[in-house]
Amino acid sequence: MARYGLSKSRLIAWKQCPKRLWLQYHRPDLLEITDETEHRFQIGFEVGEVAQGLHSGGILIEDNDDLSVALASTRKAIDEYPNRPIFEATFQHDGVLVRADLMLPTSGGYRMVEVKSSTSVKPYHVDDCAIQAWVLKQNNIPLCSVELAHIDTSFVYRGAGDHQGLLRYEQLDDLIAPLMADVPEWIQGARNVLAGEEPDVGVGPQCDAPFECPFKTYCTRNIALHDTPEFSLDVFYRMHEPTKELLRRKGFVDACSVPDEYLNETQRWIQRVSRSGIAELLPGAAMALTNLPYPRYYLDFETINLAVPRWVDTSPYSTQVPFQWSCHIETEMGELAHEMFLDVSGNDPRRACAEQMIAILGNIGPIFVYYQAFEKARITELAALFFDLAPKLRAINERIVDLLPIARANYYHPAMKGSWSIKAVLPTVAADLDYTSLAVSGGGDAQDAYREILHPQTTVDRRLNLTAGLYEYCKLDTLAMVRLAWFFQGVQVYAFTDKNVVGEEHMNEKDNKNTRRSLALNVLRQHCQTTQTKAIIGPVSLIQRHMRLGYSAALDLVAELKAEGVLSVTSVVKHDKDR
Repeated sequence: MARYGLSKSRLIAWKQCPKRLWLQYHRPDLLEITDETEHRFQIGFEVGEVAQGLHSGGILIEDNDDLSVALASTRKAIDEYPNRPIFEATFQHDGVLVRADLMLPTSGGYRMVEVKSSTSVKPYHVDDCAIQAWVLKQNNIPLCSVELAHIDTSFVYRGAGDHQGLLRYEQLDDLIAPLMADVPEWIQGARNVLAGEEPDVGVGPQCDAPFECPFKTYCTRNIALHDTPEFSLDVFYRMHEPTKELLRRKGFVDACSVPDEYLNETQRWIQRVSRSGIAELLPGAAMALTNLPYPRYYLDFETINLAVPRWVDTSPYSTQVPFQWSCHIETEMGELAHEMFLDVSGNDPRRACAEQMIAILGNIGPIFVYYQAFEKARITELAALFFDLAPKLRAINERIVDLLPIARANYYHPAMKGSWSIKAVLPTVAADLDYTSLAVSGGGDAQDAYREILHPQTTVDRRLNLTAGLYEYCKLDTLAMVRLAWFFQGVQVYAFTDKNVVGEEHMNEKDNKNTRRSLALNVLRQHCQTTQTKAIIGPVSLIQRHMRLGYSAALDLVAELKAEGVLSVTSVVKHDKDR
């Protein structure tokens, strides 16, 4: 049998799924690294660097391509500097390679510490440490303890780069002791897999636990689309997994075929709409919004929760720091302005965020959000942080109107597939607005972009591109709420496509018809530039006001522009009196 080189990570991959290890070794071309995985790696690197900084005088064993150099450097550090910490110490035994994050010397031997960016000890962490401890003991390295250092979320950063207390050290000796005898069996099992053909392992829970497998796309390639119904049981809002499992055992995999007695009112509504293929908008949506006054504000935050706190009085993961907000302001129906706060300086953005928000939101008018628990919590946290701003911040919270429960109670489209997230609702309401074309297209992307902007190695051009991406993404989030509110109120919205109509560039000024059409186009262009959106409400009245035309003449112009494709209606939905 060929002697396959192994590492701690390869053994952990084998324990998750033998097929994953086989593919990782024999078919690395099939591997797909997700953004989430890259993000997790980056956080791990950051936490690892902080862990090293907490132990002065340490010797870093460089990660280079020459394994023999790393092994020799580790041995030299142990022999010549027995009282100094060693970082990334490298050992191997029987073809199994490990790198210990921290080797901390004591009078009774080394504390071997594995550093993780998680907030607790996970089962696979124990296996991880057992493999490392086994290899070190085969190298006759005296260990007084085996520990895992993870993030302590109760830590509060006080500044000056002092992260003492960020990590909590958990001793794992009692947990790994029973596993030490199993490690040689794991090694042999992994080598047997690598020596054989591709394992025949079906798709299952191991594809996502403890991490999503990077070969998942490959392993699911032969699952026929026709085996998956258009509306699976997952479309049922808040249906518990045991209920889904019961239905599957009874042969129900299509949401449209589930008997009525298993469904609540909302789930029956979802089923009915899924069967009919026709969206339903109930009058309650308009009733909730119609009488609300102007100006109206549409507000959305982007926040960051860092594993390694950067700003004073913040805690790892638990402190959500708002670094950006977008606000569309509707002074009257269809008349929009836009304001944005975005701080990418690296300084604590919270004070400026609060002050500018107070200045823009004023004292009157409803403030629309989508999922008020998030925005209200951020504003409450800012009020607790800045006592002088607290009264005005609390007053802002009193004006918030949440569009999410209005949507959930009154609107459903088959394409939403059981979700009322803004990303699920928007394409059914305003198909002309598109997140997929943006450089930053989701909340996770926004956090990743912000982290990258702050990273010292990010180039100026890259920072500028990411900043522009953040601006466009957050702006679209609040514009999406504007369009949703208009939709709920039954307002017909036209999408404006700016293009020359036939003959416009060769118009004769005496040709009154062409002149009017040109002027109408300019009116629409100017309106879109002012409101920073391609959506137009009431183009007939808009043209009437600016061109001083009669209703019939303006109506004829709009009809012509619709025929030319310059104006198009964005959405149509069935209105129902009740469910």
